[in-house]
Amino acid sequence: MKSTNSIAIERSGIDPAASQGPGSSNYHGRKADIFIRAIIWGFVGSIFGGLYVGFAGVLSPLMGNDLAIIPAAAFAGAVGAAFYGSFQVAIIGTLAGSVSGIGYLILANNHQLDEMAAVSLMAGVVAGFIYGNTHREVSGALMKALTGLVAGALAGIMLWGVSRTAIELNSYLVTAVLVPVTGTFYIYGVFKVISRMDCRLPLSMVGSLVAALLSVVVAGSIWSVHEVMAASYELAAFSDQQVGFQQVMLAILGGSTGGLIAGGLYAWLGLKWLDRR
Repeated sequence: MKSTNSIAIERSGIDPAASQGPGSSNYHGRKADIFIRAIIWGFVGSIFGGLYVGFAGVLSPLMGNDLAIIPAAAFAGAVGAAFYGSFQVAIIGTLAGSVSGIGYLILANNHQLDEMAAVSLMAGVVAGFIYGNTHREVSGALMKALTGLVAGALAGIMLWGVSRTAIELNSYLVTAVLVPVTGTFYIYGVFKVISRMDCRLPLSMVGSLVAALLSVVVAGSIWSVHEVMAASYELAAFSDQQVGFQQVMLAILGGSTGGLIAGGLYAWLGLKWLDRR
């Protein structure tokens, strides 16, 4: 077994214990592992689904509905990988984005999205810098986020190819497919690429970059919720907001479903846990 600062896994990615003969304790342990892995994958899948719809909505006017699939899946994959692969850094970035986003909405008189993004970006940089200087757990965070970015882009390209056909998919089916495909590419990238690499950047810089990314995403989500709540008071826009809300909920449900199935399946196959530091 090869160990690095950020990850400790078998080359094949298969847990040796999973290939041993079924004993009583081993059997119950595997059942618990399947359940826990499915829950975690379902949680990350729900995050991916909501972010994918949000990114696609922002990018569609700029690139068109079809091409926006690729960067939307890539960005959602990067954020999902940061949550799954580097849980402590994800918490720091989420807290920074929540505090800065809510604080901006409370204190600012004239709300501007770019100003809120700048505030949350700086909050994430500062929080990640401080955490990175005091904890080594951030060592693999950036590489895992970049792996998620590439994995999401590859899954987005596959979905883009499907969209060129006559097949029509709603937001539920889109995310239910994207999540396990992105997760598969991500796991392959971690087992086959990241396990052979060490990040040479200072830990403070790694923490700043990843926490800043998550902080901006969380603050943007808070902004979106604020806008939806404000628009809900306008009867003319209520139906449009309701349709958008339904799409987001379907995407979250689809991502959660795909994650539950994929996570449980990989645990059943004996795939080792990633070091989620």
